[in-house]
Amino acid sequence: MKLKKLVCLIVIATMLLSCTSALACTGYYVGKDASENGTYIIGHTVDAWNTAQAKQVVYPHVEEAGRTWTVGENEIPLPEVTYQYTSTPFIEGLWDNAVANEMGVTMTGSVTTYISDAIYEMDPYTKDGASEQWISGYIAATSATVREAIENYGKIMEQYGSSESNTFMIADQTEAWYLESYCGHQWCAVKMPDDCVAVFGNECMLGSVADYVEGETMLHSEGLFTLPEEAGLAWYDEDGNMDLFNTYCGEGNLNAGANRRTWLGHYLLAPSTAGDYSMKTRYDLFYQPDEKVSLADVFELTRARFEGTQWDPEATGRDDIRVIGIERQVNCSAIEIYPDLPAAMSAVTWTTLANAEHSVYLPLNNLITDVAEMFDYTPEGFSSDSYGYNLDYAHTHFKRLCALAEQDRKYYGTGVRAYWKSVEEAIVAEYPAILEQTAELYAEDPAQAAEYITNYTVEKQEKALADADVMFDELMWYVIGNTNTMTYNSTRGEYNAQAEFVPSLAQADAE
Repeated sequence: MKLKKLVCLIVIATMLLSCTSALACTGYYVGKDASENGTYIIGHTVDAWNTAQAKQVVYPHVEEAGRTWTVGENEIPLPEVTYQYTSTPFIEGLWDNAVANEMGVTMTGSVTTYISDAIYEMDPYTKDGASEQWISGYIAATSATVREAIENYGKIMEQYGSSESNTFMIADQTEAWYLESYCGHQWCAVKMPDDCVAVFGNECMLGSVADYVEGETMLHSEGLFTLPEEAGLAWYDEDGNMDLFNTYCGEGNLNAGANRRTWLGHYLLAPSTAGDYSMKTRYDLFYQPDEKVSLADVFELTRARFEGTQWDPEATGRDDIRVIGIERQVNCSAIEIYPDLPAAMSAVTWTTLANAEHSVYLPLNNLITDVAEMFDYTPEGFSSDSYGYNLDYAHTHFKRLCALAEQDRKYYGTGVRAYWKSVEEAIVAEYPAILEQTAELYAEDPAQAAEYITNYTVEKQEKALADADVMFDELMWYVIGNTNTMTYNSTRGEYNAQAEFVPSLAQADAE
């Protein structure tokens, strides 16, 4: 018996080949000593193509021998027991990009990176190897701890190789790790410091790893250092330590769109470390924030468009600046991991459907057993043609509101963004009490606790979906009322082209 879904790889292979290079996301991390409420936070924006669609899923705990995970021509054996996990894949079930299993193991994957041509020739990518299309789901299904997750990843890399270059983050209740996958078989993972944060664009970030301890705070493939050295491609710093970025990506081969986003992380979370942006600077991956970082800070980070800087596209009119809050986000996630809760309810995936700028973050606790029906919908006989305007997908409802709001961020988008922020603030404020109640129920009856937190989750999803429809209809009518090819004086009508759209939902809340 195969676990699920990956036969879709063959059906949509052509589509994937055409768009994988566009998956240039932004990753972010907050250590538990750097966060406002003492949780680890890992996450990333999933940046693909404008019409890509996503859903939210709970995959069940299964105990059955003899199953495999199908990836193209590979049949990868599964253990007898695979864990329940929540996920935020695309609608065909691929790209399990933010996962959290019943053991409290979480993973975000991935941020697409790049390597030099010489490294690729040394160790080429493999067909049907590890990739962001499936590896996070496999890790969630099979791993009980972070260390086991990294070990499982290493085994896949050793036997099947990798089909691309990626960055992942993996965390549980005790530690969080950052992992870079380079070429066909080489990778490196380091333990992230508890008192630091990180924000990075789609390029590798590790340089010298001399300060990490082999086997304790660093794990890696067998040939990570020896293979490039033997090929004459190794690059060493002045202290004689191999620089992984220069070795695997090319000396000084920074990407402007990625590097500027990395700098923006410093600018937003630790202004004291930012300085003036320089294209030639390789910015630190880990650094201490100037102040403790809240969930709201992370949410707003994913919406950031260089406001207040010389690269603000709205202020400058430039359309060539690669922002974090890009319109082609499919979804965004920030996974909180609570150190002191039962593992089965310790991870909360705060996630959006559609791009974060004009959408809303809602929580998925790893204890839930289901989501609202339209949040997990895929038509029978799915094919690449199934990507389309389909109001059976919850994603379409949120995406169409985003697209309309972003036609004019000031007059159309301001009210939408403000309302969603009020929703987020209310849920974040009440969620600790929800977790407390869930934990009390869990101590007596885990099934009752799961039902309680599932009902809460579905209620919030259905309310947000209804709100999105109300705002879309109202905003569309507002746009219609303010569309003129030839203006004239009139005292009639309820619309004013110089006024920002305000949803009736926000007015009702104010009353």
